[in-house]
Formats: sequence, structure tokens, C-alpha cells
Amino acid sequence: MLDKARAKGVHSRRLVFFPNWSETARFAQVRHNHVLLVRLGVPAGARVLLYAGNIGEKQGLELILDAAQAQAHRADLVFLIVGQGTGKARLLERVQRDGLRNVLFAPLQAYEDLPALLASVDAHLVIQKRGVADSVLPSKLTNILAVGGHALITADPDTTLGRLCEEHPGIAVLVEPESVAALNAGIERVLALPPCNAVALNYAKEFLDKERILQRFMAQV
Repeated sequence: MLDKARAKGVHSRRLVFFPNWSETARFAQVRHNHVLLVRLGVPAGARVLLYAGNIGEKQGLELILDAAQAQAHRADLVFLIVGQGTGKARLLERVQRDGLRNVLFAPLQAYEDLPALLASVDAHLVIQKRGVADSVLPSKLTNILAVGGHALITADPDTTLGRLCEEHPGIAVLVEPESVAALNAGIERVLALPPCNAVALNYAKEFLDKERILQRFMAQV
């Protein structure tokens, strides 16, 4: 967005970066919650790929079902979709039609359960269609990073998400959007990573903490 403003002739001295923050203290050192996963229908011992958030049209969440279909032979892998939205009924219909037993749905979870949910899965799916992620950072990503999660992001390299991954190597796994082959390759990469993402934690501490953001903002204005 800053680049777009500069391109329209706005002088850099008139631009201030004021990002969303995360309640980082709520997500610090949260333990894996097996009971919560069982309540959501996750089989014992399964590795979990989570999409949590709005189930709308812009994300292109059909890609998750394409990946699940390709991974149907793996009994140890579950795709968990948590949330509501206008696109949920269509996804449910396809899951039932194609018999995708490795896809689970759950409604929005209680606010107090969010840190445990994010800390209890193996990877987080941040799915964006090509052209959607050019100027925004999905709000869900801030809490994923704050909990030290591994995000698997579909976005082009020249987007805000792509730049984040380039400038902070290891913060997430970036793959080509709208490609099931790329997504499945990314799944293998992210599942091979150690449980805690130290790069994400350090980024959250430095750039997503409310007090640090406000201090930087006050120093700029």
C-alpha cells in the first residue's frame, strides 16, 4: 500500500506505516491441546493442516479440497477447516460428493480457545487467489506468527506476503497460488519443519507487539 501511495505521487514524508498488531502475550508459550483437537473430530496421532477464518469467495478454498483429494491415501493427515462464510456450503457439498474423509469442518471457536487451536496444529493454510494478496497481509497471519506456527502461504513473490517471506527467510513457506501441485509440495516442506517456528516468534515479538508498534508510530508522527 505504501508503494501504491508513492506511485500516486504521495511524498514519503507523508506516509506512516501503522500495521495491525497481535495480542502477542496471549499467544506466547501456548501448549498443544490434544483435548481440543479431539473435540473437533481430529483422530489421535493425525497431523493437522488448519485453515481458520472466513470461508468466502476470494480465498479460492477449493484448492484445499484439491490437495486433500491428492493426499487421500495418507491416513495420518487431516485438513481442518474452521469458520463460517458464504462458500462453506459449496465446500461441504463437494466433500460429501467426493467422499473426502480427510477433511473436517468446525464452526468458529470461542475467543479464549484461539491460542490453543493455533498452537495445536502442524501447519496453517493461508490461501489467496492470484491478484488478491498484492497489497494486504491477512489478519489471521499475525496470530499464526505470534504462536510460532508454520504458515503455508499461496501468493506470488511480488506481493506483500511474498516480500514478507523474502525479507524474513524461514517465516513461512511460500508457494505459487492456484496450483495444487505447488500446494502439495509445500505441504511436504512444512511438515518436515521442527514444531516451533523461531523466525515467526521473533518477528511477532519485534513487529507485531502492540506496545512496539505504538512506540514506532508515536516516533513517526
